[in-house]
Amino acid sequence: MSAGKRYPPAARPVDPEWRSAECAVAVRPGFEYLHGQCRQTADVPLPGTVGVLLMHRCPCSCHGQSDEAGS
Repeated sequence: MSAGKRYPPAARPVDPEWRSAECAVAVRPGFEYLHGQCRQTADVPLPGTVGVLLMHRCPCSCHGQSDEAGS
C-alpha cells in the first residue's frame, strides 16, 4: 500500500539538511546569533528504552563536533 519505505519515528535516517529551529533561522542575515541559542546539542534518549531517541541532536556544524575537536 505504501510507495516507499516506512520507518518508525526514531529509526528514520537523519536528513543532513535538517536543523533545529534556531539554526535554520540563523542562516539568514542578521540572525547569526541564534546559533548560540540552539538547545538540541545532544541526542536525548527515550526514558526506559535502549537505543530509541526522543530527540536527535542538531547536525549543524556550528556546534557539536567542532567543540570537541578544538580541545
